[in-house]
Amino acid sequence: MKRNGVDNPLHKAYFYLNESIKTLIMKISLASTLIYVAMLLSPIRSKAADGVQFFEGSWKALLQLAKEQNKPIFVDVYTDWCAPCKRMDQEVLPLPAVGKAYNESFINYKLNAEKGEGPQLAKQYEVHAYPTYLYLSPTGVLLARVVDYQEPDRFIAYAHEALKKNDQQVLAHMDKQFQEGNRDISFLRDYIVQKKDVGLDNSTAFDAYISAQPGAERNKPANLDFIINNLNKANGAAFNQIIQAYPSTDQVNQKKWAPKLFSLLYDAFGTAMKENQMQKIPLIFKQMKMLQQQLNPKQLDGINRYQLLYAQKIKDVDLTKEVGYAYVAERMNISQDSMDNEDRRRYAELMKPYRNGKRDSTEISAEDKVFLQKIYTNDVSVHLYETSNAFAMVLPANDPALKDALQWAERLVILLPHKPNIIQLRDRIKQKITGKAL
Repeated sequence: MKRNGVDNPLHKAYFYLNESIKTLIMKISLASTLIYVAMLLSPIRSKAADGVQFFEGSWKALLQLAKEQNKPIFVDVYTDWCAPCKRMDQEVLPLPAVGKAYNESFINYKLNAEKGEGPQLAKQYEVHAYPTYLYLSPTGVLLARVVDYQEPDRFIAYAHEALKKNDQQVLAHMDKQFQEGNRDISFLRDYIVQKKDVGLDNSTAFDAYISAQPGAERNKPANLDFIINNLNKANGAAFNQIIQAYPSTDQVNQKKWAPKLFSLLYDAFGTAMKENQMQKIPLIFKQMKMLQQQLNPKQLDGINRYQLLYAQKIKDVDLTKEVGYAYVAERMNISQDSMDNEDRRRYAELMKPYRNGKRDSTEISAEDKVFLQKIYTNDVSVHLYETSNAFAMVLPANDPALKDALQWAERLVILLPHKPNIIQLRDRIKQKITGKAL
């Protein structure tokens, strides 16, 4: 699944760093141009007379209105900092053709995933990316979901597809059959696929599927392929079956399974951290490491980062140092010339579609270009910042490793001068080492 609306080379550049790292950079002002992500434009609610019109009221009132009018619901799930959301608000939602398609057929609703009823509803509908567009039946049953910036014609087509699904009410009927005890293998396979296609957790359906299967069928290649192709959560009987089968399967399957399993484990780690379920995380790391021979360098680097966040959360001094040094690795040894050359190389690569006319160069503001010109420097800086900050927060004042954290912070001041948060971090580490206020 695309996360947080990666839809073109520019957005991919912002997501060149892990999305959580990007958020951290924004918070510590590693690059002033990341204001593009947080405050690109003031919120627009598509109030143009001919565009999509949104119902303003509570979720309860929305459902009541949908029930009274027997109309399906369209929900635009957004955040204030989501740049693709704002593009949709500016470029697509105000269009008369889009307004006609949505206003005639749906009750439309804007939902901020981080405010009011938003967090609970985003969790209920398993929203993990922005923008996410939910198409619901009049009773609130999910019909379809769409993620990311959409061109107008395709966005209108999604509306028509959702209306057909509303007429059929496939998932609602299948939910009812499942709740009433239908455990036919063929039905369960269809039910699993249907829930996966709309982005809903299908682990309970998979549990029933595994339970209904004869034992001899469970590890057959065709069955394992069905599981890995449709699994969308790192829990339950199907996930456990794949994890147990992984060490003994062939290299071809390991190469195919590992990225999918890693992605599911990454989501599980994020959920456990958010919900403070620390007891689940050691097993997640154990399972991640089982995949490491088939993971790429970025994914392996990610494991170190996740462990660092976990160690910082539980205040584990030894683990913080172990994974912190692995996360920094050789980055302190990168010369300024090498860093500048890599910045230029990456910038040139990112600009190719704009220079050859395949992309519209007006998509990129002057602020965007400033960020993109230092994308590798920012990548290195994030590693140094996160590790030195973790050391400052977790290590006791007499730990010699704090001196390394100070060196990392001092390098940051050189790489990204005049950033108050970085200067404050450096001074905080100095104060902890010396015991003297600066």
